[in-house]
Amino acid sequence: MKTRMARFLLISRVGPKSRHSEWIASGSVRNFDVFLSAYSAEVDIPSGPGIQVEFRAGQKVAGISEILQEHAAMISTYDYVALFDDDLSASPQTISELFDIYAARNLKIAQPALTHDSYFSYAGVLQQPGFKLRHMTFIEMMAPVFRRDVLQQVRPLFELGFESGIDLIWCNQCFETPDDFAVIDACPVRHTNPVGAQMAQNGFVGARIYEDDIHSLLARFDLPLLPCLPYSAITQDGRRITSRIALMFHALRLAGALSNPPRGSRRLRKVLTHRKHLDLVRPNNIHPVQYSKDAQVAHAGR
Repeated sequence: MKTRMARFLLISRVGPKSRHSEWIASGSVRNFDVFLSAYSAEVDIPSGPGIQVEFRAGQKVAGISEILQEHAAMISTYDYVALFDDDLSASPQTISELFDIYAARNLKIAQPALTHDSYFSYAGVLQQPGFKLRHMTFIEMMAPVFRRDVLQQVRPLFELGFESGIDLIWCNQCFETPDDFAVIDACPVRHTNPVGAQMAQNGFVGARIYEDDIHSLLARFDLPLLPCLPYSAITQDGRRITSRIALMFHALRLAGALSNPPRGSRRLRKVLTHRKHLDLVRPNNIHPVQYSKDAQVAHAGR
């Protein structure tokens, strides 16, 4: 698979509407390899240096879990591993720059910010222009990038059988310092589909919803719901901002997400919720004791 000394790997479960062709556009230069796992036979399968493809039916997280187990030796040769949803629009240059920032900062888990015309779950991950990155309490499941040792540490979470909510656990389980996690504002990507567009594909049928998995996981690990909040921010010119007042002021730029399509009252509520959390809640990750043991016991009991 590897035709050069690539330090970075992007893994994605891809379907018929996947944006993966943008990530590996012909003639582009990139610093990462890709592993594309098609869950549908109706996928345009690319070929080329640093590209590996497979067919694997089934759900998103379950499929990722199988990949992490079956290809553990190959994955362990990379320094950082990204798990991208297939509906993210991004150029090879953007993704390459993201990986470079992750490595330069020695981040444990990080993600690109989302453009203001993206569909989103948490307003805190929307791009805030003027910042290079923000150190956050929370990195969501949409586009996490893991340092190799951290991915190995959280891998048991993928084996628990949940398709939503494991990001709320990994952001507590790995936390040691306020600089561990970051959203990269300098290199935003666009989330092109509404959140929940593939619920049925991922097993959320009948009365089952994302919140069911989330509440079950939080109860299993005895954790509170983790707000998506910044500890600090790094400006484009390298200054660190830790003042809560300054961070709240910069968050006013999220109003741009309301003036761009897709519009809707849910977007406004999410932005206002983030603003309220900035006002009233201090960032605070919690480290669950004996995580690995608990995860294995939980897995055995399912």
